[in-house]
Amino acid sequence: MSGFIGIVCGLKSEAEAVRVSMKAAGVDAGKVRIGVSGANADRAEAIAQGFLDEGAKAIVSAGLCGGLDPALKSGDIVLGERVVSDSGDIVIADKKLSAAADKLSPTHVTIFGSDAIVDTVEKKKKLFDRYAAETVDMESHGAARAAARANIPFIAIRVVADASTRALPKAALRAVTPSGGVNVLNVLVDCVKAPQQFEQIAMLGRDSGAATDALRRDFGVYLAAFLLVLDL
Repeated sequence: MSGFIGIVCGLKSEAEAVRVSMKAAGVDAGKVRIGVSGANADRAEAIAQGFLDEGAKAIVSAGLCGGLDPALKSGDIVLGERVVSDSGDIVIADKKLSAAADKLSPTHVTIFGSDAIVDTVEKKKKLFDRYAAETVDMESHGAARAAARANIPFIAIRVVADASTRALPKAALRAVTPSGGVNVLNVLVDCVKAPQQFEQIAMLGRDSGAATDALRRDFGVYLAAFLLVLDL
């Protein structure tokens, strides 16, 4: 069967981790296309729609996420069983893809798709209480909308970076560029203005690094399982 899986990531570093993991798992690069949204749901939706227009047989949201459930810790791999957002979007993961992923024992979660950075512990708790969502990211709901509109299988495989107890320093709020890179100058300038943020950024970097390592190590195996169940 011809076709490919379209993968939507938020950051270039996530996309690179996906590529490394694919290679390690022996996944045919011709069966996959990867787009980077810059942690923006509208761009994620446009990227996914572009993949669908080109013949994608499934859309996968892949990358890091924030923890809302206190039971989750940095480095935990989660399967987005449901994606919800403020606009009322609710997208359910494809059953066949979910069953294929279950063989690898990920934790099932509801993902809250946010259009703004969820930077405080208090905001995380409110989302957890209001939506019963265990994780949050900024692109899964965009990618999910495109897949749902086309009635094409969707699933999200994410790795928790910042746990529910971790607040994001202000220096992290201007870190991501529209292309999905990291604006190091913005981070340094903000840290110089408030030097206590250097330690906070270092701790966040440690957690994000552990999560990226988990994505690099394990995602390719999930992807191989998806390709198999889709007969690609």
